[in-house]
Parts: sequence; C-alpha cells; structure tokens
Amino acid sequence: MKNTSIGIIGLGYVGLPLAVAFASKYEVIGFDINEKRIKELNKGFDSTNELTPEQLNKVIGSSLKLTTVLEDLSECTTFIVTVPTPVTSSKSPDLTPVIKATESVASSS
Repeated sequence: MKNTSIGIIGLGYVGLPLAVAFASKYEVIGFDINEKRIKELNKGFDSTNELTPEQLNKVIGSSLKLTTVLEDLSECTTFIVTVPTPVTSSKSPDLTPVIKATESVASSS
C-alpha cells in the first residue's frame, strides 16, 4: 500500500485521532467543512482535547494535510467518513450527514 492516500471526512472526536493515527504510516488528507476548526488544528490546537499540540504538530504539514477544499480529496485512494449520526426523536439514526458527505465526495471524484 505504498501509494495509499487516505481521506478522512469529518475531523471531530473520532475523525481527528483516526487521521493522526493513519498519518503515522500513510499520507492523509483530513477534510472538514468547519473553516475555524481547520485553522485551529493547523495551529496545533484541538478544541475537543482529543490530541495534544505535540501529537498534532508531529504529523501536520508532513503526512497529514487538513483542508476545507473538497477537491483536495481527489487524489485519495481510500475514504473514511466520520461525520455525526444523530438520533431522531423516534430513536432512529439520522443519516443525513453521512449521505451529504458521501454525495459530495462522489461528485468531486
């Protein structure tokens, strides 16, 4: 899997640690629609407190690129979607965020 590039879509408390873990072995592009979050992460600050600045700075800019630009995912060979799946009032998962995220990725490739 030498030329593997992984796209992690959604950089919350699940996606960000996953992106950093994969970045220890692979090229990773982390995508999120929240521009403020991407700016903070690129400065080494994780507002969810899942990762320390040291953990972030170890991979950001080398094997991990963080972006809000959907087209940056076009070179990825593998995608992992880590967006929220809230529960509706009828206790069913609301898959709208997952559907929207996968539609966006599919239309850009």
